[in-house]
Amino acid sequence: SQVAVAFENIPLWHERDLSNSANERFVIPTASILVDEMLETMTRITSNLMVNEKRIVDNLYITKGQIFAEFVLEALIKKGVPRFVAYKDVQRVAFEANDKGMQYIDAIKNDKAFTSKLTDKEIYSIFSPEKHLGASPTIIKNVEKSVKNTVKKYI
Repeated sequence: SQVAVAFENIPLWHERDLSNSANERFVIPTASILVDEMLETMTRITSNLMVNEKRIVDNLYITKGQIFAEFVLEALIKKGVPRFVAYKDVQRVAFEANDKGMQYIDAIKNDKAFTSKLTDKEIYSIFSPEKHLGASPTIIKNVEKSVKNTVKKYI
């Protein structure tokens, strides 16, 4: 909230007058108080945070696997299927699976447009959430390490 005020003050840095210093006397303490409040609130919220892993998995599969449609599309494109054709096939099978109330992976495995390009192993890999975490575990470890180091310095 103080960023705009600070940016407006930049052209005045070379001028040391009351408008410049008044701005700094207001922005710096206010921003510090706001950051303190944000840290206090975050600490209060995260200290009692509980992760329900079962609920996370349930939420992933609420769509009966259609959450993985983007990855199916990407796999087909990597196999040389033109994007437009791949998109139409992914969409068609998604609608069919939804209409029939079936799992998306089963609909994919029962359709020649997919089985002619993707092996069973590739299909199962696409529908494995663990394969889509990317760098998340490393990022989490780095943040955790950084926070612990910061806490050691100041507490």
